[in-house]
Amino acid sequence: MQRRVAHVAVAAVAATAAFATAAQAASPTVTTRTAGTVRQTAATLRGTVNPHGTPTTYSFQWGTSATYGQQTPNRSAGRGTGGRDVSVRVGGLAPGTVYHYRIVATNADGTTVGRDRTFRTALPPATPPAILGTAPFAPYANSVTLTALLNPGGAQTTYKFQFGTTNAYGAETFAATVPAGVQPVSVRVPLSGLQARTTYHFRTIASNRRGTVVGPDTTFTTGPFPPARLGARTQPTRQRRSHPYFITRGVLRLAEGVSVADGCNGIVGVRFTNGRRTVAHRRMRLASGHCSYRLRMRAVPPRGKSKLRVHVRFYGNAILTPADARTYLVRFR
Repeated sequence: MQRRVAHVAVAAVAATAAFATAAQAASPTVTTRTAGTVRQTAATLRGTVNPHGTPTTYSFQWGTSATYGQQTPNRSAGRGTGGRDVSVRVGGLAPGTVYHYRIVATNADGTTVGRDRTFRTALPPATPPAILGTAPFAPYANSVTLTALLNPGGAQTTYKFQFGTTNAYGAETFAATVPAGVQPVSVRVPLSGLQARTTYHFRTIASNRRGTVVGPDTTFTTGPFPPARLGARTQPTRQRRSHPYFITRGVLRLAEGVSVADGCNGIVGVRFTNGRRTVAHRRMRLASGHCSYRLRMRAVPPRGKSKLRVHVRFYGNAILTPADARTYLVRFR
């Protein structure tokens, strides 16, 4: 009986020693806790670290997204075997902004990362909103997108656009809202059903609980607009009948104020003619965001003729009218 008790006692001591060794040979355990004392420009990041008996350091990663980008200096969490509450005060934050953070702890047995948490910094006392800028975007023949840059002034803000063919306006968009904050917010409203080739006036009106502001009068003109110039060149300018191949290339030059994204889309066509007769014709679509084109074609004049005239045409799009390049001749020998 005494021998059995002795064996049990030895087993218990061995299990206790094994548990202690395992506890010492473990990476830290961490918990990211709720942030404390959150102000307009500062907050306290809090967490819990269990070093499991090994000297351990900790830090906090933080930033305006879950990729963080900022990290506090390493601090010691000691070498205890129980959870220890830790905290770091961070400053230089933007008011009314959501921040992400998590705790990270490291010892000789590894690194442990806590789960992501967030907090929002406090807002300053509300002020009337500010309209920092307005602009039309992509005016087409019958539509446009009105844009504005607003600062909500620390309170939920309602905005709308007034528009019309004079500065008396006469029409307005439905009201929309942006949340409370002090960072500039870009807003936009698409309009359709407009008259082609017409100048419109518009302005922005923004309101919150501290007041209403009216933006400046701004104008835009609907399309379609003529391109500045359609360039074209065909090579060779003299060709053999036995090898009647030509390459026509050029660039669509846009008028001022027309973006490449809006203007450089559509069809370019090349025709070779002899008198009123078309002997070759081919079209291609401009690649998105590119204003240049290149077409390789086979063109043979009628028997007894030695010249062909080259015609290049841009067929227009929602914002540009069709345009023709200057015609020219190619010859055969």
